[in-house]
Amino acid sequence: MSNDTEKQAPESVAHQLRAVVDKAQEEAGKVVDSLVKEGGKLRDQTLKLAGEKVGEAKERVDEVRGMVEGVKNKAADTLDNLEQLFEERVARALKRLGVPTRDDLQGIAKRLEEMNDLLKGLAENPEVADEAAPSPAEKDDLKLISGIGPVLEGKLNGAGITTYQQIAALTGDEIERLESEVINFSGRVHRDDWIGQAKTLYLKKYGKTV
Repeated sequence: MSNDTEKQAPESVAHQLRAVVDKAQEEAGKVVDSLVKEGGKLRDQTLKLAGEKVGEAKERVDEVRGMVEGVKNKAADTLDNLEQLFEERVARALKRLGVPTRDDLQGIAKRLEEMNDLLKGLAENPEVADEAAPSPAEKDDLKLISGIGPVLEGKLNGAGITTYQQIAALTGDEIERLESEVINFSGRVHRDDWIGQAKTLYLKKYGKTV
């Protein structure tokens, strides 16, 4: 082998080694780039999946919250209904026992207050008291009204109701108080049309309308 050939051999080997190294670096660079790209895709997919899961979780939380609110509202309504039902049953039980309920006491208190005001007015104006007190001749026969017998007539007279005109002029509140405190028949006045009958009897007896 000549000297020139011996010199070229190491250079050729070095050149080949450099080429191999360059090739390896190039391939390594491609692998790294590929891994970076794959990592970016994986990151994007992960973020997308995480966002979807977060959205689903939020929807689920909202759904559960709505269910909880619905149950809470139903529970509140149930408690209100139970409380009302309990109060009504207690009121009926007290009424059967003859014990006045809260509404009865309020009605009595209101009635007493009205009577007290009336007494004060009569005391201040004796002449008005004499005019206001109906004489026996002014009383009407309330038994002519269908649905009013001797017992009910006595209760009505005891409550100060003695004429057709008084019955014809009854208001809604007065009817409610009359039925609950005096005659103890709920709906009796409207069912038997006491007001209409009283107007008819008043017209027939006195020749004029109430």
